[in-house]
Formats: sequence, structure tokens, C-alpha cells
Amino acid sequence: MRSKSAPRRPVGAVNTRARHRPPGRVWGRSLAITALFTVSLGGTLFWLRRVAGATGTIKLELPLAGTVAIAIALVVVCIAQLRGRRTAERALRGIIDRQSRVLEEVSATSRMMELLQVCHSLAEMAEVICGALPKLLTGVGGAFYVARGPENALELQARWGEPAPAQSFAPEDCWALRRGHPHLYEPERAGIACVHAGSSGRACLCVPLVADGHAFGVLHVIAAGSERIPSGVQRLAATLTEQLALAVGNLKLQESLRTGAERDPLTELYNRRHLEISLQRELARAQRHGYAVSAAMLDVDHFKDFNDTNGHEAGDAVLREVAQVLKRHTRAEDIACRWGGEEFLLVLPGCAVDDAYAKAEAIREAIAQLRVFCRGNALPRVTASLGIACYPVDGERMEDLINAADAALYHAKAAGRDRVVATDAPGQVVLFDPPGERRALKAG
Repeated sequence: MRSKSAPRRPVGAVNTRARHRPPGRVWGRSLAITALFTVSLGGTLFWLRRVAGATGTIKLELPLAGTVAIAIALVVVCIAQLRGRRTAERALRGIIDRQSRVLEEVSATSRMMELLQVCHSLAEMAEVICGALPKLLTGVGGAFYVARGPENALELQARWGEPAPAQSFAPEDCWALRRGHPHLYEPERAGIACVHAGSSGRACLCVPLVADGHAFGVLHVIAAGSERIPSGVQRLAATLTEQLALAVGNLKLQESLRTGAERDPLTELYNRRHLEISLQRELARAQRHGYAVSAAMLDVDHFKDFNDTNGHEAGDAVLREVAQVLKRHTRAEDIACRWGGEEFLLVLPGCAVDDAYAKAEAIREAIAQLRVFCRGNALPRVTASLGIACYPVDGERMEDLINAADAALYHAKAAGRDRVVATDAPGQVVLFDPPGERRALKAG
């Protein structure tokens, strides 16, 4: 009966003491048993011969032959048992090694997925993948692609090993994405390689990242040299892509929700709520560090008449192109948003009124030169008017600064549109003419 204090063996644990027992001990015990049996039988026969010499003659040839046969049989049995034991040990060792590898793979995959679930960007995800996949998919090179943009182009996010993979490719260039399941290419077998794999002549495997019927990316694995991709690597790659697809899908959903809360869906500029939060932060920084912040309010001239004449689809196309102009003419620290309808607001931290005018004038000219098309037809040219206000001259609060920029915009429209107007002091508006001359106008 097992003592209560005796340690219990975990469930599923394997007794490996026999595996570590030296084979010499097994041979020694077998030969010792055989020798003991032979000596005992020989002693018995010798005693019988002494007895026979005293009482009569006894024939010992038959018992001696039987003894030798039994001894040989025992040796053969011992050898057979030893070989069987060694075979069983090798099989057990193989099972233990395979189980150990599987446990290591499961543990590493679990750690990788735990990190991927808390990633906030594709850059963080790429860093996690670069650290995990080379250790899981050993002996091969690879690359990880994610579908981005409106055309779902596959962009390289992470890579390891050689050779260098393509930086990006179209979905139709990958047979795995076309077929919807893994595509293996081996040069010695009939088949075709993906276009993005190039002409290296190496065996390669593409596994699509598919979740909820959507393809989020591709895991590309390439063999080292002229070798084949091991079946274990193929199996593990298929397992990993199932987990990676869920992680990428979750990250894309987070980005979509975050973008929807901060961006205008038509122009992809920041929305009004985001700008109000950002402008409050910039004004607080400007007050602490003592620099200027300019705000430029932009309005597309005669936009209502344009919509009524050309249709709302054409109007949307114009707003998208105006948004692209703002993106091209803003710095990383600038904030451009769609304020509402055809109005846009641009926040320029660290920018005085003269610098803000120069930027606003460049934007006005770029909009005037736009060529916008809708359904293949060229649309009439549009112009824009801009009003500029500057912190702290035109107001220290967000509401005062925005109202001052809106008042300057009103004066730009009253002065004939397609121009830039800035406020210099309370109650006074400075009109910037395209030639660069300035004349003061009384507000009101």
C-alpha cells in the first residue's frame, strides 16, 4: 500500500528509469543467471557421477547435452529480450521527443498569441512575429504579409532567413489566395510557383490567413537550398496561420473602430470631435512653452450651387480631392479635419500668422488648379476661401480662436472669394491679396 507521504506521479507522466538504465547491467544479470544455472546443473551432474562411481555405472551423455541446450536456449532468450527492450526504448524515446517538441510548439504559440492579442499596431505585431516564427519554423526562411488598402495589396510586415522576399504584391499573384488553401511548390514535382516567390527555384509554401471568409494576409515559407519543406513545418505553418488570421482580423477591427471614431469616412481627415480634443491640447502646450498656434478655416466656394448642378456624387469627389490637397500641404504635427459640409479646419502649431498665410495661399492655389473627374467626366473647376486666426492674439480659448478664423473666412467671402484673410487684432481684419499686398479693413 502506498504511503500517504509518498509523492504522487503526475497524470500522463512516463517512467523513464528503464530508459536510463545502462545496457551492461541487463547483459550482466542475464549472463549471471545463465552461469548460475549452468554451474548448479554441472554440480548436480558431478555429484551424481560420484554417487554412480560408488554404487554402479550411470550414463551422463544425455543429461549433459540437455544442459548445454538449455544454456544456449537461455542465452538466446536473453538476447531476444535485450533486443526487444532496446527497440521498445527507442520507440519510447521517439514518442517522448515528439511529445516534447509538440509541448514546446504549443507553449511558444501560446506565448506568441498572448502577445499578439495586446498589440495596438501592425508594427508591434511584426515585431512579435519576427521573434517567434523563426524559432517555431526552424530550418526555413519566410515572410509574413498583411492585406492593406482598398485593393487589398499584400504588404511585407515581417521576414526572416533568405532569400529576400517581395515587398508587396497583388492578391492575384498568390495561388494560395486564389485557391483559398495552402499552395506547395516543389521544383522536382509538377506544379507552379507563385509570382511573388520569384525565380529562386526553391521549394516554397504559401498559407493564406483566412477568418470569417476574409483573407487578411499570407504566410510565405521557403526551403533552405535544394531541400524540401519538412512535413512538420507544413503542419505547423497551417496551424499558426489559423491563429494569426484571428489576431490580424482582431487588430484590423480595432483599427477600423478607432478610425471610425476619429476620421471622417468621406475624406479620411480627422473629424470635428478629434480636432476639438487635439486643439485643446495644442493650446495648453502653446501656453506652457510660449509659441503661436494658427487656425485656418477653409470653405469651398459656391459648393451648394456646384452640388445642385453636378450632383452629390460629383460634390463628394471634389471634397475628397480638397482633402488630399490638405494632406499634401500639412506637416506631421499639423491637424486637418472636416469641420462640416464643405468646411475644413487646419490647426498649425508653432506657426505665426505670416507663415500660416503662406501655407494657406499654397493650399488655395493648389485647389484652384485641381482637375476633378467623376465617372470619367471632367468637373468644373472650384476655388476656396480661407480665414486665419492666431493664438494668443485672436483668443486664448479654443472657441475664441475658431470664431475668429470663421469671421476671417466670412470677410474673405465678402471680399470676392478665392482669397485668404487673417485677423491681426480684435475688431480688425487684414486682407491678403494674391500679389502679397496687405490692406486693413474694419470688421463689421
